[in-house]
Amino acid sequence: MAMLRMPLWGLSLCVVMLLWPPSSLADMCQDGMYKIYKQVEALDSLDSLSNEGKKASISGKAQEFINKSLPPFKEKCPMSSGSIHNLENGRYLRDLAAAREKRKKALRHIKATGDISDSELFEDLSLQQ
Repeated sequence: MAMLRMPLWGLSLCVVMLLWPPSSLADMCQDGMYKIYKQVEALDSLDSLSNEGKKASISGKAQEFINKSLPPFKEKCPMSSGSIHNLENGRYLRDLAAAREKRKKALRHIKATGDISDSELFEDLSLQQ
């Protein structure tokens, strides 16, 4: 009788492990949202560089990426609605623009108060990385 229980117990354990929902679904959603945020941040910085020369303020590539990537992500991970909402209503893009303006203002302030050239500033930044 004990010999019969062991294979049944092993078989039932295998079935449970195969059918059990992945515990990493939340981790997968969190990683996916992190990747979306990082991609939006990168595209927004590219948009700001191209807009700086044009004297415009359009976040075209970042907004296109948001419009393209959010619907499939919402289907897979509906529980991260706060993060999705921040991307949909443009709050994250506004926060990125505000942080960029804050950095520009700080850089102007540093240049105005001292005799620091652009090459010295960028040299310090490259050493930090």
